[in-house]
Parts: sequence; C-alpha cells; structure tokens
Amino acid sequence: MSGNEQREFRRYAVAVAAEVILDGLPVAAETNNVSTGGVGLVLDRPVPEGGNVSVTLFLTQDGIEDPDEEPFEAVASVMWAGPRDDGSHSAGLQFANLSPAKALLLKRFLHAVG
Repeated sequence: MSGNEQREFRRYAVAVAAEVILDGLPVAAETNNVSTGGVGLVLDRPVPEGGNVSVTLFLTQDGIEDPDEEPFEAVASVMWAGPRDDGSHSAGLQFANLSPAKALLLKRFLHAVG
C-alpha cells in the first residue's frame, strides 16, 4: 500500500476469535484488524476470492467475551486472499449491508478498543 492511499474506514489492529463458514462448515479464524467496513482474517486454510461468506466475530474486552453482548455476525465479500509465509492464510473481507444495529455494535466495540 502506498503512503498516499486513503482508506474509507479506520482499521484497528485487534485480535479476536472469528469464524467463517466455508463449504457449509465453520472454520476458526482470528482477526488481525477490524474496521466498520470489514475485517482482516488469518485462517489455517485458503478462502476463495470474490465470493461471499458468513463471518462471526467474538468481540471481547481485554480478552474476555461480554456475556451480555451477542457475537457480531455478518455476510461479507472476500476482497482478497492469499497464503502467508508461516503456512497460514490471510483474507480481507468487506461487510455487506450491515443493519444499523450491527453497525452500532461494531462501532461500540471499536470505540472501546481504540
């Protein structure tokens, strides 16, 4: 990414547990960054680029899940994906059509960790 590139959404370097549905099966993942527009994930298997996936983020504060808060669930488009040097895989997902309630949940979480 060039130094002049501007992103629409501020990214927060935050690692929380996540889950992606691939071929109808849940696959564990971890975030490496989150924004109100999407998420960067690290997984143990490749994610096909260009498709849509269901993603769940288990939002935590100081590593502890809030029992009063539902996990964040959304449909997302896989904007890019590729292998990492350590044998794992990365993927960049863009959230699709977040409801106002989902957007607010994510904004509250990002405000708390930011």
